[in-house]
Amino acid sequence: MSTVADPSNVDTAAVPTIKRLDEAVVNRIAAGEIIHRPANALKELIENSLDANSTSIQVSVKDGGLKLLQIQDNGHGIKVEDMAIVCERFTTSKLRSFDDLSSMSTYGFRGEALASVSHVAHVTITTKTKDSNCAYKASYSDGAIIPAKPGAVAEPKPCAGNNGTQISAEDLFYNVPTRRKALKNATEEYNRILDVVNRYAIHNEGTGFTCRKVGANTPDVHTTTTATVLDNIRQIYGSSVANELLSLEQSYPIYPLKIKGWISNANYSVKKFAFLLFINHRSVDSPAIRKAIESVYAAYLPKNTHPWVYLSLEMDPKNVDVNVHPTKREVHFMNEEEIIATICDAIQDRLGDANVSRNFLTQTLLPQVSAKTRSDEATYKKSGPKVYEYDQVRTDSRAQTLDSFLVPSSPYSVINSSSHKRVKVGVERMEGIDDDEDQEMEEVRENRVPEKGRKTAFDDSEEEDADDQTPKKSSGSLLSRIGQFKSNPSGKPGNSKGSHGRVVVSSATTKDRGSSSSQRGEPSTTSTRTKQQRVEVKLTSVIQLRDEIRKQGHPILTPIFANHTFVGILDNQRGLIQNELALYLVNYEAVSEELFYQICLRDFSNFGFIRLSTPAPIKEMVLMALDDEQELMERSEWPEELKPKDEIAETVKNTLVSRKEMLREYFSVCVTDNGDLTAIPMMIRGYIPNLEKLPDFLWRLGSEIDWTSEKTCFQTVSRELAIFYSTQPERVEDPLAGEEDNGDECDDTLGTDGKSPQEIQDAQFQHMVSTLIFPAFKKNFIPPKALIEKSGMVVQVAQVKDLYKVFERC
Repeated sequence: MSTVADPSNVDTAAVPTIKRLDEAVVNRIAAGEIIHRPANALKELIENSLDANSTSIQVSVKDGGLKLLQIQDNGHGIKVEDMAIVCERFTTSKLRSFDDLSSMSTYGFRGEALASVSHVAHVTITTKTKDSNCAYKASYSDGAIIPAKPGAVAEPKPCAGNNGTQISAEDLFYNVPTRRKALKNATEEYNRILDVVNRYAIHNEGTGFTCRKVGANTPDVHTTTTATVLDNIRQIYGSSVANELLSLEQSYPIYPLKIKGWISNANYSVKKFAFLLFINHRSVDSPAIRKAIESVYAAYLPKNTHPWVYLSLEMDPKNVDVNVHPTKREVHFMNEEEIIATICDAIQDRLGDANVSRNFLTQTLLPQVSAKTRSDEATYKKSGPKVYEYDQVRTDSRAQTLDSFLVPSSPYSVINSSSHKRVKVGVERMEGIDDDEDQEMEEVRENRVPEKGRKTAFDDSEEEDADDQTPKKSSGSLLSRIGQFKSNPSGKPGNSKGSHGRVVVSSATTKDRGSSSSQRGEPSTTSTRTKQQRVEVKLTSVIQLRDEIRKQGHPILTPIFANHTFVGILDNQRGLIQNELALYLVNYEAVSEELFYQICLRDFSNFGFIRLSTPAPIKEMVLMALDDEQELMERSEWPEELKPKDEIAETVKNTLVSRKEMLREYFSVCVTDNGDLTAIPMMIRGYIPNLEKLPDFLWRLGSEIDWTSEKTCFQTVSRELAIFYSTQPERVEDPLAGEEDNGDECDDTLGTDGKSPQEIQDAQFQHMVSTLIFPAFKKNFIPPKALIEKSGMVVQVAQVKDLYKVFERC
């Protein structure tokens, strides 16, 4: 028989009991998070002095701050009635409610600095306000005021003193022996203290700083109230640094952001990066900004050397979250990636403006050194770790070709369509709004009438033989009927369908979206350039969608795309890229959809325009898409349960017309009151989407969008635009296909090198992908995690080490 255990016999002693920690233990643990070493305590005390509007701050240190750390200022002081609670946790004069954090402009706000110091040291405070007749002195331990002597009353005692506050912390970490033993020697702790004082002394011009060891005759740091930032840098770091600095001052109202600082030029370099960063006057550290700045200087400085940089960034306090780190060493701010890119561009421009001369160190040749000896020394190589060949990163020597330096002979690019007609696209001065600069756009003013008989790139008609002007019968498919909105410059009989239009790309400013005469289809010879400020998007839905992109980014694929080297195109869907020692196969057709989706949200309400010279009727375009859909059905008949195609097309047209203001303002999709499409957004400068997908895009835009929810609406519209703009080559149908007796004419359709129109179109398409799409992958593209889950999107096909193993076996 089996026995059942009695629950009453279970040993209850094995289950731990939850108990409330003693308040002294809690306070000591919290103090350990804020005060790591004497330099952290000094930073908190200096910030308190600066919040008190001090113009003179004196620091005295003994044994690296472990024995004594004293700071004295001439600020407004502390009221005697507040001295009883000044060292208690969460007592502050700078914060009243949680909402005040969104506009915090002071250094301290939690009221934990003095409390933390008092829990790990013996604290004495002497303070005097301007209206007080005398100073008051009090001692503190574990956050509470204590008597100065045993048996005395625990209250502030009057004494002599100057206006301001003096705080002394003795025997730091006396009650935390493990922390005290972990600290290194006093000299290193004192150097850390000097680094804190140096940073605040440089940033706070108008405030004099003094730092010295107790008993020393001369201070190690001494700045005056009349000194400028550059004077303080010269005083602390020496003339060798100050003489090589460049001033940096820029303002960007769109974020808003104000950059001030001093950066070293290309002639100065050191072994260790000296980086002083202040955000809203708070000394912080940002690994992302640090790494980005070093990447900028990498093009100017010798290998393994670094610059000297002091930056002060001023942002809207509402965009900065300072309550993310116990020591307030780190902060988070909105638009971090865009702001970092802006900082790098500002430094790049400043270095470029000042890079008029370079200094190089050379070794003087001694007269007594013989030529033979010099030759021997030249052949001598310093010993070091051997780098094997399979650890060396290789890239294609053809990565930078002469094509990038060539200017096209014609300002128009010709894209073949499925009906072998052509779309002439004007790409003269196509400029969109960049992430970090104002947009310079070309507004085409068309005021010239072409001479009679002269052919131009914008002519509507082509000369045709009088014997054959009857258009070919349309097959009814989408690919064939899209040609009615394209011109036919081929001059071949039978390729024209009445009066065809053409697509002309011109750029116009957002403020004058409908005034450009390029919509009238007139040729242009003159142009005016206008500056447009980038629109700052504050819509919560757009910000949330951008955050979702950042959160869903793949941590491994992101640096691969950002730092890749383009290798080549395999076909119309796949290409090869290299990152470090690995070679990857990328399905750029699928990845480009995600790229354009992110561009839609990143450049939301800041697109340029691709204007159609002949407006495209939305209703007719939707009917084309519906006809093409009908051909794909089993019986090639329109189902009776569905509404008639004319009614569906009319509904789609009315839907887009009713929302034309929103589409034009946010997505640069211009729709007239009559239901004509006149412009589409310019996503990437110089890139034209496959116009064969335009009817299907308009149909889905009017039928697949959820217009009731703002976030869902913006998301679905951006996704449909991404599908429309994703890379896909146009299919060129040979107009003479199926005519067996026209062998000579068929030969005329081949290019001079014997290539068919489809091969020429594919070559143009692949060139566009390599010069526009892959460079766009390197700029602000965040591959989503779902990209790696789809098989075949990004595949590693080779590794240098693995290839060497294969070759070694051969």
